[in-house]
Amino acid sequence: MLKKILISLVLVVLLIAAVFGVYKVLNPKNPKVLSQGDYIEMTFMSDPTSTLNPMVASAIKIGGTIYDSAGRAQFTITDVKVSPMKVWNTNSSGAVVESIHPYFVTVYITAKSVNKKYAWAYPYGTDLILAGAHVAIYGDNWKIWTVITSVKDVK
Repeated sequence: MLKKILISLVLVVLLIAAVFGVYKVLNPKNPKVLSQGDYIEMTFMSDPTSTLNPMVASAIKIGGTIYDSAGRAQFTITDVKVSPMKVWNTNSSGAVVESIHPYFVTVYITAKSVNKKYAWAYPYGTDLILAGAHVAIYGDNWKIWTVITSVKDVK
């Protein structure tokens, strides 16, 4: 009887050790795993399907921080470009023409990640940073919807 209990106990301890070992190998918060990746630099463009007030655009500053939806710092802003918003309208003959909106703007934000990526894509809250993704980005006192136009690895 004692042998059965001892064998069961040893098996349970080995199983727990195996699960713990797998967790440690796959744990992305492990500093050894984190140090293997690269930083990323990406460009966000304010969502062309929504309007952006110039006053909100003026709140976005170089050196500012972009946070995820949980409030964790994710990116540092390295460049901001504000340009008039392009819109497409039809003229009197029905042709589509491009024009400049008299008030709203488009913002291009270039940012570098605070942390290194540890997987094939950089996680951002519940989203991933991939070119073409639509994500909301948060600053100290602003939030805008964006489209990611480019992503590249940097050392």
